[in-house]
Amino acid sequence: MTKTAPNAERRVLERNYQFMRALIKCSSLEWVVVRTNPDCEDRAFEGINAAGLTAYLPMITELRRSKTRKERFTVSCLMFPRYLFVGLDARAGQCCDMIRKCDGVEKILSTTLEAAPHRVPMREMLRIVDTACEAEVGQKLVKGQLFSVGDQVMLVAGVGAQLKGEVRSLRRGGELARVEIKAFGRTTKATVPVDKLTFQKP
Repeated sequence: MTKTAPNAERRVLERNYQFMRALIKCSSLEWVVVRTNPDCEDRAFEGINAAGLTAYLPMITELRRSKTRKERFTVSCLMFPRYLFVGLDARAGQCCDMIRKCDGVEKILSTTLEAAPHRVPMREMLRIVDTACEAEVGQKLVKGQLFSVGDQVMLVAGVGAQLKGEVRSLRRGGELARVEIKAFGRTTKATVPVDKLTFQKP
């Protein structure tokens, strides 16, 4: 069996991220956020790609501790469990209905129940790719570091899904965000896991 040297694997990953950045910057793809069924991220990813669409499932590096030993090790895990990004080329006739037909897909996120699917701005897609690259290529532990204080965000899961707010602080190493949320004509604060947030459209 042939093994790939760690440095070679890292170069391959870096090239993949360079390609992803170029695809986002230079293509006419419009990116939407897809919520998958529980534990169906890989199935949805494969189904969407098989349908001829461009799917992106960002990964990050997480530090874990062995249950049997006191050793600590890093593993690759999902940046946003149950969520992935899909690039649609409207000029080629690609649409959201093609995504909804794919196995493992629950729904496409929108800013309101009646509105069209939420489009992710290019700058935020590039930020997600850069964060994933730092984690996978640079071996930097970046869980929770996607958001910064002052970022305008939207909740994408739970009772408050679709509500908008601003990040006021980050907690537990960046895994939790203290968000000031605007709802029903008033402002309230809530502590939210970062994987339940996305960036607001500018």
